[in-house]
Amino acid sequence: MKGQITQSEDSKSLLLTIEEAAKRLSIGRSHIYQQMQVGKLRSVHIGRSRRILESDLEAFVNELLDEPDGYGLRLNITPPKSVVKSLPLRRGRR
Repeated sequence: MKGQITQSEDSKSLLLTIEEAAKRLSIGRSHIYQQMQVGKLRSVHIGRSRRILESDLEAFVNELLDEPDGYGLRLNITPPKSVVKSLPLRRGRR
C-alpha cells in the first residue's frame, strides 16, 4: 500500500542514542556514560552527539554475562576509608 510505513530488518537502527541504549538495558543514562568513561562500552562521536553501535551494545552485554562474579555493572572502586575517626567531646559552653 502506498504511504504505509512498515518496519523491516533493514530499517533497524545501526546507531543508538544514549537514551535508547539505556532504555534497552533498563538502566539510567548516567550509568551508560559511566561505562563509556571506564572503557567498558564503546561509542562514536558524530558532531555534537554521541551514539552507540548496536553491535557494541550487544558485545557489552555478552561481556557482562561472561564475568564470573555476576556483578558486571559494578565498578572496581574501593570504598573510601572513614574520614572522620573520632571527634573530641566538648564540655561546657561554646
